[in-house]
Amino acid sequence: MMRKHEKIIAAGLALIMGSTVLLPSRSVRADGSTPGTVNDERVYCIGSVSKVYVTTAVMQLADKGLVDIDAPITDYIPNFRMADPRYTGITVRMLMNHTSGIMGTQFANMELYNDNSMVSNDEFIAAFASQRLKADPGEYACYCNNGFELLRIIVENVSGMSYTEYVDKYISGNLGVSHTGTPFNMFGREDAVPVFNGKLPSEYEYCMAPGSGGIYATASDVAEFGSTFWNGDNRLLYESAKDAMATRWTDSDSEYLDGAGLGWDFVEELSYQKQGVKVVGKGGDVGTMHASLLVAPDNEISVCVLSSGGSSMYNQFVAEALMDVALGEQGIAIEHETCMDVNTVDMIPDEFRQYEGYYCMSSMTGSGIADIRFSDDKMTVVNQGLSSKTTSVYKYTDAGGFVEVDDNGYIKPNQVVVFFEEGADGKVYVKGEQMDTLPGVGSYVRKSYFGERLEKTSVTADAINAWKARSQNAWVLTSDIYSSATYDMPLMRIKVSDTVPGYAVFGMSAGSRVVKITDEDDITFFQTLPSSSNRDLVEGHVNADGTLTFSLGSTYRPVDTLPEFTSDIHTVELKSNEATWFYIGDEMEYSTIIAGRPENSAIYVYNKYFEIMYSSHIIGSSEKIDLPEDGYIVFLGEDGTTVSIT
Repeated sequence: MMRKHEKIIAAGLALIMGSTVLLPSRSVRADGSTPGTVNDERVYCIGSVSKVYVTTAVMQLADKGLVDIDAPITDYIPNFRMADPRYTGITVRMLMNHTSGIMGTQFANMELYNDNSMVSNDEFIAAFASQRLKADPGEYACYCNNGFELLRIIVENVSGMSYTEYVDKYISGNLGVSHTGTPFNMFGREDAVPVFNGKLPSEYEYCMAPGSGGIYATASDVAEFGSTFWNGDNRLLYESAKDAMATRWTDSDSEYLDGAGLGWDFVEELSYQKQGVKVVGKGGDVGTMHASLLVAPDNEISVCVLSSGGSSMYNQFVAEALMDVALGEQGIAIEHETCMDVNTVDMIPDEFRQYEGYYCMSSMTGSGIADIRFSDDKMTVVNQGLSSKTTSVYKYTDAGGFVEVDDNGYIKPNQVVVFFEEGADGKVYVKGEQMDTLPGVGSYVRKSYFGERLEKTSVTADAINAWKARSQNAWVLTSDIYSSATYDMPLMRIKVSDTVPGYAVFGMSAGSRVVKITDEDDITFFQTLPSSSNRDLVEGHVNADGTLTFSLGSTYRPVDTLPEFTSDIHTVELKSNEATWFYIGDEMEYSTIIAGRPENSAIYVYNKYFEIMYSSHIIGSSEKIDLPEDGYIVFLGEDGTTVSIT
């Protein structure tokens, strides 16, 4: 469907070995050659841009009167339960705008190499039974992948079709596109973009959470999808549904609350809004592929940038540059937002000393526990993360906030400006904005709540000591299947705070989180930050066998319990949901083994820092495996199969 002045820009971007090539409406082959037509485009996982697709599917059902988006989700998923009575107040709309209060993401077996085994709907729903909410439903927006998987299940339950069938018929079919789908009908395609682990070619990655991150498509297909949100285009949705999706979740004018609409990351991009241009957008990332979609509905512009390597932030920089060119053709010049102008003040008012203390920080100076103190002329922030300790200095500003300065007292180029805010029940929050810049490409200003002051706990000394003993160990993932990409980063570490009794920092592949120790075997989340800084919270329990299972689905084992890999091991029996780990000691260090493994299996070797030395998911990996000093080896597979070792 073509209309006057319309413009679709689709850029497949392959970032391979540090070389960046941008070809509008085309992609780049692994050998560096460039296809000549849109039909030669490569297929990418578009990550969380998939959320706009499942939201569109739900809104289609709402347009037909089959779903009431303000009804409880239990109307459409009757077996949904949580260990928190407030769950009955979660509505379909709350899933779409991230206000459900659900903890976050069930990461277990979510991203797989060359495999499309999916956790069943019943298993996925059952996992919620032991979880509680982090906020009242509807209280605030905080990014939540699990909500969009529940939306996928709603689509399936209401339509009577698999989500793959639904997307193929009512989205791809309505658009007339043939390169869009899920890991089930897009599996093993020859036009899949090459992906890399570091600089090495890797097996293709499949995101097995189709609602939250598992749509696969070409850039031109995604840009075509984006064009359906232009005014008057009703191929997928009526205007009322599109307007609802493009409306911010709250009437508050606070810039520090999330800007989510229904499915969209943001629906009010300030740089464009100042020029009277409405732009909605969504970014997405899986381990090897990244995406950005920007749509200007009134100006009939849809921009998509997909990449193998890089990040969705880089893609958004490129997408904005393309958007700006298209708007420039319409006579609209865009000057992108930068951090606020600030003027420093020599003296800090005494009233700020009431905000001294220890804070859980989720950004600003990194994730960890920060000690914030004031002198007459500066604020000092000492942040203790998992393995590093950083000190930052801030000067007071005439706007009532604090700006980070360097050793000479000058404002840093990547500016960080923060303010203190008092919340309910004596809570104290740190909010603000920080700029990230990619020289020559663009800048991104993030405004959010970054920190929350820690409260005293009543945890016992025995409980703290039990977790301190566990913190002496590194821990490794044991529960994911053989194809899980999480084994690229299987390590979990614990740092128990020496200065704030009862708190600890946990670091896993999904990032670091500050948790509260509740007893000798349990840790829990506590944060109330009203923003996406509060995403993917975790709770954990130590099992009778000494393993540690987290509420979002993964189990870890301490490395000092791993058996040693010795020369008399010639066969390793594989298990479907349990990794077989070994420590590489003096006997086998610097030796070479030959491993014969079955089809559905994998082997990883790590050095003592848990850097990957070998992975069978790397294309062309040899049966000969060199073993490092003080390293680790893990065997993964299915019940009833074995690996032979010579």
